[in-house]
Amino acid sequence: MNAYFVRKAANHEVVGLFVASSAALLAAVVDECCDPSICDYALAPMGGLMVAAVTRARWPFAADDADQTGLEAAVLSQQWQDDLCDADNRLEWRSLKPAALRLLRALEKRPAAKESAPHGKSGADG
Repeated sequence: MNAYFVRKAANHEVVGLFVASSAALLAAVVDECCDPSICDYALAPMGGLMVAAVTRARWPFAADDADQTGLEAAVLSQQWQDDLCDADNRLEWRSLKPAALRLLRALEKRPAAKESAPHGKSGADG
């Protein structure tokens, strides 16, 4: 598994920090919030998000607390702060579009799920 920083290619707007085992799966996760074909990604080196202040959030959280991730006031580790700094430009950003297109092609090739009658029944009258 790898962690990835993701941004929109046109204006470098932050999309998020994601964990995936491949660029194609990264595209699938990014697709939950925006079109991955308009995004860039960079492999996130060692670092993290830290909750620097006291939080009421607990993990695992209750279903009714799902809107409180515990990361609302999170800050970047010094390593990630340095890596994401404009002046240093340490990260190698790549387009996520090729991976998004591979994912789409793979989904298009998948056979449609077959509908079957429940066990012990056959035909329309069961």
